[in-house]
Amino acid sequence: MGIAISLVVTILEISNGFINTDKEKIKMAKTFGANKLQLLTKIIIPANTATFINSLKVNLGLSLVGVISGEFLVSKAGLRIFNSIRRPSISTGFSYDKCDNTAEL
Repeated sequence: MGIAISLVVTILEISNGFINTDKEKIKMAKTFGANKLQLLTKIIIPANTATFINSLKVNLGLSLVGVISGEFLVSKAGLRIFNSIRRPSISTGFSYDKCDNTAEL
């Protein structure tokens, strides 16, 4: 679910960065005889490195949101420690009987 959420945002953001590359630089490179591969490697990708980094930062957060929401959808039992508070028959290793509240002076 995390990949599905972040993949769409990544594609849209990077394609928007490619479209908004400076047209004058592309025109200048075509004037000097650059082919499509040279345009991509020498002008478009270096101009969009900030877009790549920003999309990675945004997608990290979106992926975490997707993973957490996916966990909520598929989890039935929840965390074991919270189940033991309601049902003391499940042993979690915590013992509330050994707690000594007396203070020694």
